[in-house]
Amino acid sequence: MTPQAKWKLANPKAVWAQNALRSAVKRGLVIQLPCEQCGSLDAEAHHPDYDRPMQVRWLCRLHHRRMHMRLNCQEVLHG
Repeated sequence: MTPQAKWKLANPKAVWAQNALRSAVKRGLVIQLPCEQCGSLDAEAHHPDYDRPMQVRWLCRLHHRRMHMRLNCQEVLHG
């Protein structure tokens, strides 16, 4: 099983939120925006709360990875 497949099995709410947002973008209900950090047009969605799949921060791959590194560090430091 690939790492992505394992992640999907372990994170069903995240998969649901991603699919819901992808559908909304395709139907024109949500507009994909540029990266809020650098303005790159190649942005991806960051979900702060998977219970709210349409409320996202648009970040390029670099800034999205940095966001997750920051969140992971905070989780380690603060439990």
